[in-house]
Amino acid sequence: MAIRKIISRSIGVDVIAAEDLANNSITTAEITDGAVTQAKLAAGAGSVGAFFGDNASGALRGDTTNGKKDIFRVHEQELNTNVTIASTDNALAAGPLTVASSVTLTVSGNLTII
Repeated sequence: MAIRKIISRSIGVDVIAAEDLANNSITTAEITDGAVTQAKLAAGAGSVGAFFGDNASGALRGDTTNGKKDIFRVHEQELNTNVTIASTDNALAAGPLTVASSVTLTVSGNLTII
């Protein structure tokens, strides 16, 4: 049997599931502008936190599309959900900070507190 090229018009709607795709197999170049809405994103996916800077009129922002002008990262003072930081990741937080009761912060690798 000859191998034939599969083209988009021959693929039915809702035929390809997430588990059929390899990690990083779809890039932003292949996604139509406006096709992915906030409602379609998983909780917290794409979130960049809150920032202060000169991109807004004093408002908190999480928009990274406007360059590198938002300089101050702001965050809560209490860790209230379990977090694991992989040894391949870097993380930072400024204090004072507290960890809520029954919450675990796991740091794989080295931890430096300054």
